[in-house]
Amino acid sequence: MSIESKLNRGPVIRPMGQSEEKKKSNPWVWIIVILTIIVAGALWWYRSATSPGDPSASLGMTSIEYQAVFLDNGQVYFGKLKKSGEDFYELTDVFYLQTGAVGIDQASNLSLAKLGNEAHGPEDKMQINKDHVLFIEDMKSESKVVKAIQDYYSKKE
Repeated sequence: MSIESKLNRGPVIRPMGQSEEKKKSNPWVWIIVILTIIVAGALWWYRSATSPGDPSASLGMTSIEYQAVFLDNGQVYFGKLKKSGEDFYELTDVFYLQTGAVGIDQASNLSLAKLGNEAHGPEDKMQINKDHVLFIEDMKSESKVVKAIQDYYSKKE
């Protein structure tokens, strides 16, 4: 009999207020969701605008053409620097002080060598582990090293 009484009852009716309240969502929830999407998009855009290939963003440098990279083994390389992955910098158009050079104070004593002219014939590109970089300096266009690089290219033409 108890089963028959449940069947004869008819549909269960809920008060109107409860089901309508559950269907309506709070407008603040949507505002927060939209703001979160906007902030995430802005962060993504900022990171892509300051990509690892941009030296001014990734290395804290200005848009100077040549940089001097000082390594922990005492070697100094000059060239165009950009970040290459998480652990490396890439230096292209590479020059270094030739061994036996007396000093940079006198232009005649400045002796630069171009990477790639060595016996083993390396490419004119270096991958430098950032853990071995002591510091990086931007070079002025009127520096003796940059002038020596420009002289190298003017003699090559």
